Amino acid sequence: MAVSLGLALLLPSAWGQQSDEVETAFVYKPDGTLHCETTRGISLEAMAQELIRNGISIITRRKSYDGREGIAVCGKPTGGINVYEIAKSDLPQALKLEFQRLDSSSKK
Repeated sequence: MAVSLGLALLLPSAWGQQSDEVETAFVYKPDGTLHCETTRGISLEAMAQELIRNGISIITRRKSYDGREGIAVCGKPTGGINVYEIAKSDLPQALKLEFQRLDSSSKK
């Protein structure tokens, strides 16, 4: 799944670079927020717990937007995502948890 320029502009310029001597990768999942339903969605911290429970340490975390054009209709997804920077060695485990990789090839 390609992520458009809108999201790429929100991310650091050092894609997969080393952070404290650890090679890193960015992963994300939709946060489940829907237009007109402000009480729905998965918080950044709640989703982080899924990674932590599975032995994945988080280096950084932030809310973001997938950057795709979407329908702004009540009940439709907002495009909100939760993004986590993790050690690249933990990437296979995160992908098994249905997180998606955000990488430099996603930048357009």
